[in-house]
Amino acid sequence: MKPVLLQLTLGGNTFSLLAYSTFYTLAWVTAPLVGAYIAHRRGLPGRRVLAVYGIALLSGIVGARVFDLFIAGNFYAEDPGRIWGLTFQGFSLYGGLSIAALTGIALTHLWKLPTWRVADSAIPALVVGQVLMRTGCFLRGCCSGLPTDLPWGVTFPMGSPAWTLQLLDGTTGIFGFMGEVRPVHPTQLYEMAGAVLFGLLALWLMRRTPVAPTDPPPRRSRTLPDGVPFLAYALGFTLVRLGNHFLRARQAVITAPEWFYPAFYVGLAVALAMLLVWRVRQKRTIAGAQKISRG
Repeated sequence: MKPVLLQLTLGGNTFSLLAYSTFYTLAWVTAPLVGAYIAHRRGLPGRRVLAVYGIALLSGIVGARVFDLFIAGNFYAEDPGRIWGLTFQGFSLYGGLSIAALTGIALTHLWKLPTWRVADSAIPALVVGQVLMRTGCFLRGCCSGLPTDLPWGVTFPMGSPAWTLQLLDGTTGIFGFMGEVRPVHPTQLYEMAGAVLFGLLALWLMRRTPVAPTDPPPRRSRTLPDGVPFLAYALGFTLVRLGNHFLRARQAVITAPEWFYPAFYVGLAVALAMLLVWRVRQKRTIAGAQKISRG
């Protein structure tokens, strides 16, 4: 745990470079650039796609805050000014991703870009963004898991968010004031690993899609239509989030019922699986039409 990356004292004033805000800023700046670069390499107009990703990111930040209003209502009821606060706290990842996806779909239709290809090209950006954000969480000690006796459990120091949660729920008892903190599941690292794993799977699937949007429709049996890599990544990462939910400590500010997130993830996973099956079948439909036209 290293919540402060660097401290400088200038003119009697101390300036701190915080890990959490630094890595979140890096994620928000780097991810759209990575996505635009990949899109350009895959035959898409890089600048236009960068605009799509940038606007989708901004709308996603707003969506993440709006979604968090439902998840942690009491947190904002205590101080309504937090709704408009410019801090890096108070955002719900899937609220942001949902609004960003809807914004991206609308913009690709408006600017006549291939929606599924733009979505596939965003996969490396999503992985980079998620890894950077969860690195910030891990260094700060937030978003941690439940106590565990597994050998890879991580022990955060006294004063960390993990220590605070254990003290509040009575896990450490009175000895918590003396600095005793039980090891917890490194759920931040689990999520990072899931993003990388399914990101690699999606990149492998991308090698089976057409090289450029102007290529002819898929003909080979092993070629997949655009959109399959993105849907596979989204489905896999959603399942990671579902599993991680049961290992993650519930924050005191959360007011949504305990069943909400599992139900949300399951419903989204079912919808993504149905979309994935439908998209894979598009290949068969196209191949059948080509066979008839050649006949």
